[in-house]
Amino acid sequence: MIKEIFMLRSIGCLSIVLLHSIHIGIESMTIREMGELSALFFDSIQMILYYGTPMFIFISEFLIAYSYKNRELPSHFLKKRLRYILIPFYIMGVFYAIPFFADGIGAGFAKIGLNLFIGDYHGYFILIIFQFYLFHLWFHRRLRKWKPWIVLTVTFIINAGYLMVFNFTPPPESLPFGEYIWERFYWLPMFGWIFYFTVGFYAGTYYENFRAFIQKYHHWFIAGPVFTSAALLILFHTGLIEVHSSKRTDILIHTLVCSFFLFYITSRLKELPPFLEFISRYSFGIYLLHYFYIFLLDFFFRLQPVPIGFTYILILFFFSLGASILTIQWVNKWKYGYMIIGQIGKPYQKQPSE
Repeated sequence: MIKEIFMLRSIGCLSIVLLHSIHIGIESMTIREMGELSALFFDSIQMILYYGTPMFIFISEFLIAYSYKNRELPSHFLKKRLRYILIPFYIMGVFYAIPFFADGIGAGFAKIGLNLFIGDYHGYFILIIFQFYLFHLWFHRRLRKWKPWIVLTVTFIINAGYLMVFNFTPPPESLPFGEYIWERFYWLPMFGWIFYFTVGFYAGTYYENFRAFIQKYHHWFIAGPVFTSAALLILFHTGLIEVHSSKRTDILIHTLVCSFFLFYITSRLKELPPFLEFISRYSFGIYLLHYFYIFLLDFFFRLQPVPIGFTYILILFFFSLGASILTIQWVNKWKYGYMIIGQIGKPYQKQPSE
């Protein structure tokens, strides 16, 4: 029950929903009618919001490291996560493949295979965190023994180097499926995310020291998101890093700074905002479902488009968010509903020390 994690989880979730709403909105004809300047503005907002997915890597490992810093992992550690996280990922992977059956049975089953085994839909994040569940299970004792600054430095170099290969080099012509690997598959291996994992591990393991660090250098973290956002936009719009996703090398620092900024701001709050606490509890289901409702609304909207400009982005955002929450509530009324869309998180309870 760490209120800062509730805040990070809700903001990360809302950022992802808004990011995808902008992505689909910009692609629609009504947004194009706004002109290049407006499209450029929303494109820039997308770039800044890319911290959402990597922030969840940090959150996931932080919670595990904090929860088990003074005790051993339970025997049901993986079993529990298979039931509540991986099974919903598989079910939604099949669900998002259904439209591809319109192109034939072969295309449909091929898409199911891609979704389930290499995360070829927006739920790919689940396969990444399961790699880290295993990594934590096998290496948490060693990570505690090693010096944090050495591990953090090495993992940053590995993470940044890995992303730079795919950010700055073209796929080898002789490599089978090279284009697909360079455009999407490289997202899946843990090397592209391992720095977030180690930061989360040491922040959770040494929580008191981490909080003191945030408080001591809070001035840097308050100003940090402004500078990292500016750097992102300069590097992107000048063409120095053309990748348009969260798998950019410069997102490493941006995500870290934004996470620490939110952590500090939340630590200063006497009460956790009820709306954000609510979103945090539904965040997993929202993450899995929201894209379906964005696609659904956009499908009908394109049949009879109305020139409403950037308001369309807000409509996509609020409709997908609200419809996802209602669906999560409805499905979780069933005994095994949590295995379809994930369970609803427990409410936040204020700690005596706060």
